[in-house]
Amino acid sequence: MHTYIIEAHRGVGTDCPEETISAFRAAIAQGYGMIELDTKFTSDNKCVLLHDRTVNRTGRMPDGSSLPESRAIADMTLEQAQELDFGIWKDAAFAGEKIPTLEQVLTLAMGAFIPLKFDNVLWSHTPEQQQIFFDTIIAMGARHITEITCSNAEQIRTVLEKLPEANIHYDGPATPEAMEAVGKIVPKEQLTTWIRFDNKITAWCKNPPVTKENAAMVKQYGKLGVWLITEETELQEAVEQYGADIIETDGTLKP
Repeated sequence: MHTYIIEAHRGVGTDCPEETISAFRAAIAQGYGMIELDTKFTSDNKCVLLHDRTVNRTGRMPDGSSLPESRAIADMTLEQAQELDFGIWKDAAFAGEKIPTLEQVLTLAMGAFIPLKFDNVLWSHTPEQQQIFFDTIIAMGARHITEITCSNAEQIRTVLEKLPEANIHYDGPATPEAMEAVGKIVPKEQLTTWIRFDNKITAWCKNPPVTKENAAMVKQYGKLGVWLITEETELQEAVEQYGADIIETDGTLKP
């Protein structure tokens, strides 16, 4: 039988407030094989985990009330961001949850031996911030659990220059020409190519959905990742028809 792992998108966001230590701990406890997460930087260049550009959707004032105005995480210091509550919006049981730092999440993941797949938002940061990210990975000895999403050859080369052993998650166009180019840069054992499953959740993405043909083509160069799946029937199709090696879900599907 074809083996695969299930990746927790932003941690287990169905059960816990997304992109928090609680969500990441839940992913570990529930047996997920990988965690996907998003980096952001504060105004004092501290790396934190947050999906949105602003803190308003998941952040609350200490008393649980909504912020009175839009606040970009890039305009806040780490101290200011950690004054907010990032759990109570989900449920009162998570009141007091703080925005996690990169160091906190790396410590958690290394203790559990679970890989972290950093989303390609990494490439929206300044070169200085990207260097801070890579320096932190290296300084903490977290190379072995760090995997990076890249959309083009330049990004891939940057990662492999900093972290030669890192697994690359390519989410650019999965054309034969693109895959041949990527395959010349990334060893087969280090490459996963991501193709979307055709459903309402992924409809915004302009890249073609997974088919038997493009799945077979990309698997010549490495593993196949399929996103974002929330139904058992979709999971079965992705594994049995397309041979997916990694399935990304929001926590709806359990390992």
